[in-house]
Amino acid sequence: MQIIENNRSEFVKTKIIFVNCMSIKNSNAIYNKVVSQLSDNEPYKSNSKDAIKYLEKKFAAAGPPVLLILDEVDQLDSKNQEILYTMFEWPSLPKSRLVLVGIANALDFTDRILPRLQARPKCKPQLLNFPPYTKDQIVTILQHRLEKTKCDGQPVVDSAAVQFCARKVAAVAGDMRKALDVCRRAVEIVESDVRSQMVLQPSSEASLPPSPRKAAPKTPIPKKVSLVHISNVVSEVYGSRMMSSARNQEQSFPVQQKMIICTLLLMVKHGKCKEITVGKLHDTYCSICKSRKMGSVDQSEFLSLCTLLETRGIIGLKKGKDTRMTKVFLRLEEKEVEFALQDKVMMSSVLSAGLPNRK
Repeated sequence: MQIIENNRSEFVKTKIIFVNCMSIKNSNAIYNKVVSQLSDNEPYKSNSKDAIKYLEKKFAAAGPPVLLILDEVDQLDSKNQEILYTMFEWPSLPKSRLVLVGIANALDFTDRILPRLQARPKCKPQLLNFPPYTKDQIVTILQHRLEKTKCDGQPVVDSAAVQFCARKVAAVAGDMRKALDVCRRAVEIVESDVRSQMVLQPSSEASLPPSPRKAAPKTPIPKKVSLVHISNVVSEVYGSRMMSSARNQEQSFPVQQKMIICTLLLMVKHGKCKEITVGKLHDTYCSICKSRKMGSVDQSEFLSLCTLLETRGIIGLKKGKDTRMTKVFLRLEEKEVEFALQDKVMMSSVLSAGLPNRK
């Protein structure tokens, strides 16, 4: 969007619609959202079928080009991915004036989630992959942002803290949003410390006569985000659940639980769905354990281990009609989990080997 704003003169005759799909509670609501923005934000409420017909008719009618940008497009999950297929087919409609831009975190998003598009040349999207941000790029962007938030002419975040934040974020996934979030939270912590210390100082203290005793030295109020603040926030963001478990003693995070996480991560990365049934997950887990000549647990104990992982906040469970149909999904980002598990030689080996071949 920044590029479009900087080159607004080139898009004067183009209707631009931007939707962050994370803000939509129900995937089907995307249609009414697009209709509303297409009609200059006039409220529009209708069922999905009517909204689709309206949009298809609108896109095929004469008028200026329409640029529809869907950020976090992978959030539009639906049965058989019909919503995504419908939207990706709009630009190929006869006389369509729509240009669709979908932004997703997964590089293999269309291949893995929307394989049918590959069979239709007119619907096959052009892929543009953006590599993760490097440490130097993250430092440059952070410094540029922090230039606008100086306090008394001084930067609010220490330069060493900026370097540390950039190095840690680049090592995991190179996600610029994470780096900005870390700095924002660190600033909030310092602001909170400043407010709490000011509240603790009595307002009438200045009017009291000086004590004959020597006053105890006051704790200085921090005016700048230090490396310590950033380090604490990074530990929360990247280590609150997964990394802290990995740092603890082995018995606090048993091998079998790690194997379950590895199996789930592999199935999510190589499959089409982010939610895996307990039955399929257990079958694949057993195959991996067998290939590694490790003992495996039965389905009952397997479900108990999944429940323990849920309490840790690492995975989530959606109950099904029976135990095997209960769905399991990661609560953390894939790269975050993979990064945490790389510390262990065996777990790293399992992830590198991939899913076992089915015979």
